[in-house]
Amino acid sequence: MIVLVLALAGCQVGSGSHAVPSVPQMGGDLKCPKSDHPYEDPQAGWGFCYPGSWKYTERAQASQNPPGLDLTFDITYAPAIRTACSPAAPSTASPRVAASPCPGDFAFMILSTYERGSSADLASWVGANFKPGTNLERISWGNSVEASRLPDGRRIALTPHHVVIMDLHSGLLDLESEMSTRLGTWKFSF
Repeated sequence: MIVLVLALAGCQVGSGSHAVPSVPQMGGDLKCPKSDHPYEDPQAGWGFCYPGSWKYTERAQASQNPPGLDLTFDITYAPAIRTACSPAAPSTASPRVAASPCPGDFAFMILSTYERGSSADLASWVGANFKPGTNLERISWGNSVEASRLPDGRRIALTPHHVVIMDLHSGLLDLESEMSTRLGTWKFSF
């Protein structure tokens, strides 16, 4: 009888509340559009939004000079609904990037995280770790302390404790267009 009462009590309609996860959700604090997905790496100290149509394989590797962590992403365009591709736009770039991505198109991204050390600003960190005279074009990148675009197109951000470099290799998937419009979604946590 007691077992029956307990079983019925568990099935009662309650206040409509639902269980709240006791473990923080990765990327749960990022403000992503509904069509995007969050990615967060607490060890690296940053997170960002990326298109929901992307699938990726991630690898981590330590870097030696300067010391840090490289996260590499092999990205594939994998939309939920497969559609026909638009023809490639006239371009002298190699390889030619299609006007709209085709299922299976791929690209490669490297996100490097280094210790900031005692550098007071981005220019002093770049001066100590890059060849002299590297020009920096100031940009806005999430909640970074300071950010710039390097002459080769890479983006570099200074956070309170790290320096983060984003290196995009578009392949057949136009990473530049997709990631440049999402720079504002980045959150640097330390």
